[in-house]
Amino acid sequence: MAARLSALERARIEALRSEGVRCEDIAAGLGRHPSTIWRELCRGRDADGVYRAEAAHAAAGARARRPRAGKLEADRGLASRVRRRLRRGWSPHAVSADLAGVGRRVCAETIYRAAYSGRGLGPKAWKLLPRRRRRRRPRSRHTEKASPLGRFRPLRERPAAAAGRSEPGHWEGDLIVGRQNRTAAATLVERVSRHTLVVPLPHGYRAPQVARAVTAALARQPAGLVRTLTWDQGREMARWADIEDALGIEVFFCDPHAPWQRPTNEHTNGLLRRWLPKGTPLDLSPLRLAVIEDNLNWMPRRIHNWQPAAAVYTQLTRNHQ
Repeated sequence: MAARLSALERARIEALRSEGVRCEDIAAGLGRHPSTIWRELCRGRDADGVYRAEAAHAAAGARARRPRAGKLEADRGLASRVRRRLRRGWSPHAVSADLAGVGRRVCAETIYRAAYSGRGLGPKAWKLLPRRRRRRRPRSRHTEKASPLGRFRPLRERPAAAAGRSEPGHWEGDLIVGRQNRTAAATLVERVSRHTLVVPLPHGYRAPQVARAVTAALARQPAGLVRTLTWDQGREMARWADIEDALGIEVFFCDPHAPWQRPTNEHTNGLLRRWLPKGTPLDLSPLRLAVIEDNLNWMPRRIHNWQPAAAVYTQLTRNHQ
């Protein structure tokens, strides 16, 4: 927020204006926006239309004093008109628009504040509002929150070979969550073969547990078939650096709310729901999850000319020994 005009600035405005200097040139000389100077000149004019710095500064100080009576608190007639319209079930925005049509201006925010504070519209005026909430819900200030992932690699930095599926060893990962979000399992899919790993998370799915489980699962794969990992920006991957250090790979993250940037993994999770419907507890034994993993990997796939993903992955493994 810009600082208020000082007494010295107002004296400078008066001197320059008396010399016929344009509003835009005064603003440039003071380092202010032209609209700031224009409003100041309008507010600070006397009865003869001449700007007076001393009187303008005193008036600005009076306007800035707090606390001061609100618009509806000071204008009982306007407050009465607002109350009548609110009793009809109108929203504050509708009241504001209707009163503007008859030359009485009051913004919706002023009406809301008066209703919740009890000053200007009477006690319990919140009952006149359409939703009749006793307290106002806090409004988002759209502040940018720090990511729990820290400084991560965005998807746009991933090698072109991974995006084009011309090179094996690039994996996509995600969580599938069980009933009431209490349990989960990690899924890892190799982009070329569609070979899938279903990783148990028996100790929960916070970042340390996920990092350890994903690292262990990928460490069991041939070294030449683990090059990168792509995930969404979930906080469960806050320890992604541990995975990179342990495996010597790079972890990349998709844009927020962009599941199509992990298409292989999203499609695979949909297939897994045939065996693990939504609402199923996922604290299953590693053996049970391994059986489901095998069922998926040995299922004939159209994309491989009806060869199973496991067969394609096995061939890739032989080629990279």
